[in-house]
Amino acid sequence: MSEGDSRNSKGQSGITATALFGLCPCCGAKGAWATPGALAQRCGACGLELERHEPRGRGMYLVVLPVTVLLVLAALKLDEVVQLPVWALIALWGVVVPLVVTVALRFAKAAALIARLDKEGLL
Repeated sequence: MSEGDSRNSKGQSGITATALFGLCPCCGAKGAWATPGALAQRCGACGLELERHEPRGRGMYLVVLPVTVLLVLAALKLDEVVQLPVWALIALWGVVVPLVVTVALRFAKAAALIARLDKEGLL
């Protein structure tokens, strides 16, 4: 095994672990997320400045827009197939939409964070 292979896998979390469980991509400690959609300022264990590498601005529209379109299409298809009452639709989509958008943003931000850290040689 080459040195690069062991360095990239030893003690580091991947995109899924960072997005879902909030593990630091460098040391694997918890606490990478301050809020459901924003990275913490820095890792409490290794001191990595996470917020400095957080993607912001219009780039996140490339994540939110396709997810929104898919959610609208899913809502239309569900209404066509099941025809739930309005109160049930409000309750269902009021929970599903924020959850799906938050998870999609977390995956996108985790992927961008890991790519930026790798580019800077911090991983």
